Amino acid sequence: MIDDIIFSPVTVVEHSRPRVCSLPEKPYNPRVSDDLYRLRTFSITNKGGVVNCGDSICNRRSRSNTSVNSTNSRASDRSPFDGSCCSGYRPVDSSSLTTPDEDDLDPIPKYRVVLLGDAGVGKTALVSQFMTSEYMNTYDASLDDEFGEKSVSVLLDGEESELIFIDHPSTEMSVENCLSTYEPHACVVVYSVVAKSSFTRAAELLAYLAREQFTCDRTVVLVGNKADLARARQVTTNEGKALATSRDSKFIETSSGIQHNVDELLVGILKQIRLKESREKKQAKKIGKQDAKPSKLASSRTHISLSIARELLHKICINDISKSKSCENLHVL
Repeated sequence: MIDDIIFSPVTVVEHSRPRVCSLPEKPYNPRVSDDLYRLRTFSITNKGGVVNCGDSICNRRSRSNTSVNSTNSRASDRSPFDGSCCSGYRPVDSSSLTTPDEDDLDPIPKYRVVLLGDAGVGKTALVSQFMTSEYMNTYDASLDDEFGEKSVSVLLDGEESELIFIDHPSTEMSVENCLSTYEPHACVVVYSVVAKSSFTRAAELLAYLAREQFTCDRTVVLVGNKADLARARQVTTNEGKALATSRDSKFIETSSGIQHNVDELLVGILKQIRLKESREKKQAKKIGKQDAKPSKLASSRTHISLSIARELLHKICINDISKSKSCENLHVL
């Protein structure tokens, strides 16, 4: 009886589609593509506070330092979730982007930052936090093997810059070799507030940078890390501030474990580099004007002498009180 049954073929509707998995086979990883990179965006309030505006995944071929409001700027590559808890990696459709010629792109300034300090003070953990707005378990021991060089792009005051953080163990490369090899724009000296010996080492490093006159031309920031471990603290905030003031350096206390002042440190480093770079340009411009007017050489020398005298008098009169107050402000020289 079964043989008498005729099976008719099932009619397949032409517009139907086969059931497939809607999820990608592999999670998106921006490191796989050389054209895509993470851009961290910050703003500074009128009171000097740092606001994290979220991270974006941008296309390097559309990278330019033109206005962020232009249609072809990196603003068009931003995620709609930027600045929220949902911000994160987002692939960009390169076909929807207008790719300008390489000659039309303004070069993105790159700044090298060397981290110095004893082992175990949290240098690598801080650098790992600099890379993303996402929370990371910075007490993970596996981070100790991730030293080396890491870069992060930061958009601040409408201008993009790339910071290259150099984190080598002192046993692998000495301070002298590190400075001569990388010629950094900034040095970040890190100590742990729960280890007095690391603070002593930080003082030695700052003394060396002062002897080499690095502090005069470049940015130096003293960082007291692990500030969340209050009960085990061995170095007070005033001690760290006093050391930074004595070496004409900036000072901040952070905690990579709870992300305290990590964004403030990242933005402060970039801000200090830009301020010193701007000051150098102004000084070079003044020198150029003086060279262009040889007939007024005597008056220009008198003006320079008066300016130096005013600076010395200002330092003597103000003493260390104002320096102590300003050493914690990373947004001014």
